[in-house]
Amino acid sequence: MRWRTIPWLPARPWLGAQRVHIRPSRAGLAFAALLLALWIAAVNYRLGLGYALTYFAAACAIADMLFTSRNLAGLALASTPGKPVFAGSHALFTLRLINRSSRPRHAIGLAASGASAAPGLADIAAHGETAISIGMPARQRGWLDAPAVCLSGSFPLGLFVAWCHWQPDARVLVYPQPEQDAPPLPWPAGTIQQERQPGWPDSPDGPLELAGVRAYQSGDPLQRLAWRQIARHDGEHLFSKQFQPGADAPAGASRGNIMLEHATLHALAPEARLSRLTAWVLQAERTGLPYGLRLGALTLTPALGASQRDACLRALALHDLPQDRTAP
Repeated sequence: MRWRTIPWLPARPWLGAQRVHIRPSRAGLAFAALLLALWIAAVNYRLGLGYALTYFAAACAIADMLFTSRNLAGLALASTPGKPVFAGSHALFTLRLINRSSRPRHAIGLAASGASAAPGLADIAAHGETAISIGMPARQRGWLDAPAVCLSGSFPLGLFVAWCHWQPDARVLVYPQPEQDAPPLPWPAGTIQQERQPGWPDSPDGPLELAGVRAYQSGDPLQRLAWRQIARHDGEHLFSKQFQPGADAPAGASRGNIMLEHATLHALAPEARLSRLTAWVLQAERTGLPYGLRLGALTLTPALGASQRDACLRALALHDLPQDRTAP
């Protein structure tokens, strides 16, 4: 039976000796043929040194089989949750190999099962650990589970290959892909449009004017940082620029909130609605005005900042998905 057809083992935090499989490598098969030729020559010519050389080489091969298995057995395995990504990009999973024994591990290969690329090799010091990142294409929104990986090694002589399958317990949240060239935000009537203009915010040429600066507060857009004032204080304090309606702003205009509603996009396909709302969330965060999201029975009140952006994107990513794909 080919080693690729062996059923995958259940996920465990460590590799016991019973979980490690081993087989001869191509070099090992060639070495076995050489041993057979040496043994036949020693028998035919009654060479005592030939017998000694053959048995010594066979003993080295048996010792290599033991050390190859020990090099992989006993490793502890852990995974780190990946950062959310947008559909159409690549998700990264960070896998940790932990060596709790007093002997170092050498040339440990780790690759996604079924991948055509050669596995990356890593050395692990005694009582140390190493991290390896595995990339996987994120094709659709929702939770993306880490791929099953294959750990392998042929240290020290390369005559045998030891391997084990592992299913990491990690997943990455995939946001909907933002719509390219999305239309402008649905600004409420009478609201000052605060889209970023050329030179904004240092020299805004829209209806907003610089009113002053204040101490930086959590959630303030990074584009509004007052770098001159920060430099004057040698970076010890952060300041944000404040804007107000200019003299040429329309009468009755105000800096209101933006509410993004899923129901208003009924003319689009279901996934196209989520893509447009994703693009609008990113645009709204850049404007600096509080924004909210109404998605079916879910309503997120208007707010501003990274937490509001992440909450909106998470709701869009998990909208109308099966229960097993929405669980954290």
